Amino acid sequence: MKTFVLSTLISVAALGNSFAGTPTDPSTGKSDVATLKEAVAFHEYNMGVLYNQYDLAEARIRTSLGNHADLDREHKFFVGVYQQDIDKGIRVEPSKKAIDEINARYAKLHAERDAYEAKKIAKLQKQLEVALKKEEKEFNKAKKALAQTAGTTR
Repeated sequence: MKTFVLSTLISVAALGNSFAGTPTDPSTGKSDVATLKEAVAFHEYNMGVLYNQYDLAEARIRTSLGNHADLDREHKFFVGVYQQDIDKGIRVEPSKKAIDEINARYAKLHAERDAYEAKKIAKLQKQLEVALKKEEKEFNKAKKALAQTAGTTR
C-alpha cells in the first residue's frame, strides 16, 4: 500500500501540473482535447496499476507461509510415514488410527487456511474498491475542471 500511496501523490501532482496551463497553452501547444486525452490515459494507467497491485497482493496471500501446498506436503509426509509402517505390517491398527487423525487435522487446517485467505482477500478487495473510487473521483474532477476551462475560453 505504500507504493499505492506514493503513486497517488505523484499522480495528483502530475494531474495538477497538466491543468496548470491555459486551454491552448502556448508553452506546450496542447489543446483541451489533448489535455483530456492525457488525463484519460493517466487515469487508465493508474487503474491498471491498482489492478496489478491487487493481483500481486492476492498472489502473495495465497502463497504465504502455511498455504495449501505447504499443508498438502506436510500431510503427504506424515501419512507416508505411517503408511510405510502399514506396508511393512508394523503397528497396522495404530498407524491406521494415526492416519485418520492426520486426515482430520489437515482437513481442519485447510478449512482454517480457506477462512484466513477469504478474510485477507475481502480486506484487499475493499482497499481496491476505495482506491478505484478515489481514482474515479479524481478523474471526474479533472474532467469537470477541463470542461469549465474549455467553456469559459470559447
